[in-house]
Amino acid sequence: MENIALFKFIIAAVVKQCAERGFDYDTIEENHRVSWGNSKLKADGIASFNIPPVSTCPARDKCEKICYATQGNQWMPSGYKRRVAAFKSTLADDFIEIMVSHLKSERVKVLRIHDSGDFYSPQYMLKWFEIARQLPNVIFYAYTKQIILMQKLYDKKPENLKLIQSLGGKFDSLIDFTKPHAKIFTSVNELTQAGYVDTSVSDKPAATLGVDKIGLVIHGVKKKRFEPEFFK
Repeated sequence: MENIALFKFIIAAVVKQCAERGFDYDTIEENHRVSWGNSKLKADGIASFNIPPVSTCPARDKCEKICYATQGNQWMPSGYKRRVAAFKSTLADDFIEIMVSHLKSERVKVLRIHDSGDFYSPQYMLKWFEIARQLPNVIFYAYTKQIILMQKLYDKKPENLKLIQSLGGKFDSLIDFTKPHAKIFTSVNELTQAGYVDTSVSDKPAATLGVDKIGLVIHGVKKKRFEPEFFK
């Protein structure tokens, strides 16, 4: 059973975010469909499953002010509502069964879990572990700031699901840099000199086993808010 306090907190956060943006949470119907709309991922043949940014990220911290999922198409009414609909689908008892069937029907080969959002609870992370376990020929990967949660459940993770620790959250001090992790840089030159693999144009390295130092160059309107010293 979900941790009731955490469960209520996440639900309340999503409901509040809906209200702030002029939406009624209760009127949005659940929808489990994956997305092929991200241009970078689409070019690589990668599908994604997305839930609302910020409100479903309990380990968020400095990353919030530069979160790219709160700008552009993802933050437009239609994009945002799709993420709420997807979030609602994760709460259903048959989420695992439905997602396995849907991923098969969509012939997904590589899935990024959360182009926006994060693993909001242990039970939710375990749901994705089971989905990946039932689809051993599909590659799953996810960036996460839920470092404590990840470390607790890491031994339960199937081989075809790659978890990437993402700097900028509450638990950066606990990141294991010998395991896959992602860091933001101000330029490609800075990124490569630090020994990281650039995923600014293609996210394929992030999904590849053995690539542990994943870099991304900050861009867009959030670039002015980026403070490199907070992401070291």
